[in-house]
Formats: sequence, structure tokens, C-alpha cells
Amino acid sequence: MQFTAKQISELLSGTIEGDENVQVAELSKIEDGKAGSLCFLSNPKYENYLYQTEASVVIVGQDFTPAQDFTCTLIKVKDPYSAFSLLLDKYNEIMNQSVH
Repeated sequence: MQFTAKQISELLSGTIEGDENVQVAELSKIEDGKAGSLCFLSNPKYENYLYQTEASVVIVGQDFTPAQDFTCTLIKVKDPYSAFSLLLDKYNEIMNQSVH
């Protein structure tokens, strides 16, 4: 299943910085991100991966200010970890429905 950054942002009540029409089809860790994947950044010690990741969309905190250029679309939310957990729950719900 594919989702746009806009659809994800609406689900999470987030704001988009970048291409709202970029699509993602899988979840990944930020250090393993590749085109078409979604990941999150909540721990500042992993921030350097943001500038290297090939992930299409990264969920970050509302107050996140990048220190360097980046290529992904950001979705800014209150709590990135909780937002990613919510997406995992929703994804599992959808997958379970499609199996039955």
C-alpha cells in the first residue's frame, strides 16, 4: 500500500516541509532509509542520518531545525516516537483487514 506525505500528515495532525505528494510504501530505520520508505527521528544523536538517508519521508519534532541540507520530506509532529507508533498500529490494522 502506498500513502502520500499529505495523507500521513493529516492522520498525525502534522505539518509538511517538502513534497506533500511524495509516496511511501514501507517503514524503515532512518539509517536504512531508501526511496519509498518512511522513518522517524526523535533522538538527536541520530540527526546526522537525516542528512544521509534516502528515505522519502521522515517524521520529526515540531521544533526540529535542520543544521544542513536534506533531500527528504519532513512531517513535523508534537512527538515523533508516538506518531511513528500510531502509524505502525494503523498499518497493522490495515494489513489485518486485508488478510481477512
